[in-house]
Amino acid sequence: METIPITYTEFGIANNYGDHIEMNVHLKEYPKLQSAILFHEKSHTKKTFSKEDIVLDLAPSKMNYLDLFKFMCRYPKTFAQFLPFYKRGNVMFYDINLLIVYAVLLGGIGLTTFLSLK
Repeated sequence: METIPITYTEFGIANNYGDHIEMNVHLKEYPKLQSAILFHEKSHTKKTFSKEDIVLDLAPSKMNYLDLFKFMCRYPKTFAQFLPFYKRGNVMFYDINLLIVYAVLLGGIGLTTFLSLK
């Protein structure tokens, strides 16, 4: 994998912007978790939207999800990772993968509700 610059933030867990990876500053305190997350982020493509990225985000990984959940509970600002829109500096970003996941979930809930009322 190629070398990509890493910047640190207080919000979210990690994001790959193509030209750099942004990671939560507190991950430095959890080297195993940081390593697994960094591997995951480096595995993303540089495309804005791709099937490979969705599969990567939804597929099982080598990450210890219990450790991740504990980390997120200890640093609640990490839950911002699940917002589909966010601002970094003066630029607004959107996460197309999250938008698709939310659309499918809401569509499924709506369809289930509709069918259950008949």
